[in-house]
Amino acid sequence: MNKPVITINGNKIEMLEPKARAWREVMKFETERKDLKADDAVEKYCEVIAKVFGVTTDEVLDNLELADVIPTYFAVLNRIVAMLTEKLLTDKKNEDAAEN
Repeated sequence: MNKPVITINGNKIEMLEPKARAWREVMKFETERKDLKADDAVEKYCEVIAKVFGVTTDEVLDNLELADVIPTYFAVLNRIVAMLTEKLLTDKKNEDAAEN
C-alpha cells in the first residue's frame, strides 16, 4: 500500500512510519470524530494529519486544500490499519513458503 503524501509549501511530504502511539491517537480520534461540532471538524482532522506527517497543524491548515482534508485523513487511517496486520501477512506467507 502506498504511503499518503501531502504538499506543504511546495514540498511533497510522505507520511512517516507510524509508531504505536500514532495508532492510539488515530483510533481515539476515530471514536470521537462522530461527535465533533462542524466548526471544529476540519481543524481536528488536520491535527491528526499533521501528527502522522511530522508537520504542524497550521502547516496542514494553510496548505492542504479543503477538499483534500477528509480523503487525506482516510488515507492515513487506512494506512495505519493496514500496517497493523501487514507483517503478520508477510510472515505467514514466508512461513508457508518455507514449509513447501
